[in-house]
Amino acid sequence: MTIGEALKHQRIRLGLTQDEMIQGIIHKSHYSKIERGIEGISAESLFKILFAHHIDVDSFLELIKNEYISENEKRAEELENKVRIAFNTSDKNEIENCLQEVLKLPGNKVFKYRIIVAIAAFRGQLDELSVGIKEDIIKEFTRHDTWLGDIDALRLFGNCMQVFTEKQLNNCISQILKQYSNNNASERMIGDCKIVCVRMNDSLNLFL
Repeated sequence: MTIGEALKHQRIRLGLTQDEMIQGIIHKSHYSKIERGIEGISAESLFKILFAHHIDVDSFLELIKNEYISENEKRAEELENKVRIAFNTSDKNEIENCLQEVLKLPGNKVFKYRIIVAIAAFRGQLDELSVGIKEDIIKEFTRHDTWLGDIDALRLFGNCMQVFTEKQLNNCISQILKQYSNNNASERMIGDCKIVCVRMNDSLNLFL
């Protein structure tokens, strides 16, 4: 779905006319062409329209991402879904096949670390992860200065918290709870935060 198609989808869902949708932010003729894919829209105008109607930005991005993400990112998403299904069905052969495919992907460091740790946990081999891998994961995580607002960093933490010390876990989770106790967090961020908290509880059991 293109940006124009997604805007039209949201406008119809809200029962708005084009004039009501744009609220004077841009000209109606320009907006009409955006919906039809004839013209583009600036990021500033797009966010103004979304915020004016309290449209969740993350949900909107979900609608359009397949139109704009790279083939490599699409492949990573496909593999993540395959890994999830393999976990749910305890299909060890499929999990091993997925791991090999993940390792072949160019780039995607965060995604690779998440899958490597998840599969090591599934195998019961977390203790066998090399010191180098653990250090690389911590380094990648701390590279995100604004990790609290970075979904990739938050997911990396959620999947790889077993490589963190108890002190590091407590510090990170305190920051998360403080950040997402306000009303400005998106629904997607809040959902990811809840998942992290559940995994945090499971991970702390490893230290008991």
